[in-house]
Amino acid sequence: MKLSNETRDVLKNFAAINSNIVFNGGTELKTVAMAKNILAFADVEESFPTNSIGIYDLNEFLGVLGMFDDPELAFSSDFNSVKIKQDRKSVNYFFSDPSILTSPSKTISMPDPEVTITLTEADISQLRKAASALGVSDVVVTANPGDSSVTIRVTDVEDTTANNFELAVDGPQASAPYRFVFNIANFKIMPGDYTVQISSKLISKWQHTTKPLHYFIALETSSNYGG
Repeated sequence: MKLSNETRDVLKNFAAINSNIVFNGGTELKTVAMAKNILAFADVEESFPTNSIGIYDLNEFLGVLGMFDDPELAFSSDFNSVKIKQDRKSVNYFFSDPSILTSPSKTISMPDPEVTITLTEADISQLRKAASALGVSDVVVTANPGDSSVTIRVTDVEDTTANNFELAVDGPQASAPYRFVFNIANFKIMPGDYTVQISSKLISKWQHTTKPLHYFIALETSSNYGG
């Protein structure tokens, strides 16, 4: 089999979330952060073998693939290794025991969200740039009943005098005041526009609008709803 550039991009993104990965067969790839605060799922065009295949250092594996222009992957009969080859060159790459790796053990069932908004790639870029420029890491999504839009503020929630950046986005009319807090370091998502569902259960779902790709990102415990 061969891996498309799109699949390699997904794996590169997943490596930023967790250097471990386990391929469980089929077309779905998934990973979870060591802290269990980010969970990512993607459907890709390739279908992986049904056996569990573990890679301890995904960045290393991608680096090996990068040694070739258009490599072919041939799995061993016991699925203990893969031969990566092209023309006269080849690398035998051995897998790790999946049981010692950190991988998703179950699928999250997203609770009914209190807020659903759309963030464009440009919006997310602005939030990241603001956090970097201001030296802060909190992204706070707020609204009160009667507000005509949802406010996203980049700030330091522990410092009432901290400089902050605000971005107004379209959103549903709030039935109760809310203040949902994210750590921007957890925005380890691929470029694109996202539909973002946020639940008071301290979980959010980020669905890419054009790709079969989504993330669950935990909220900070300083979040509140209705208070």
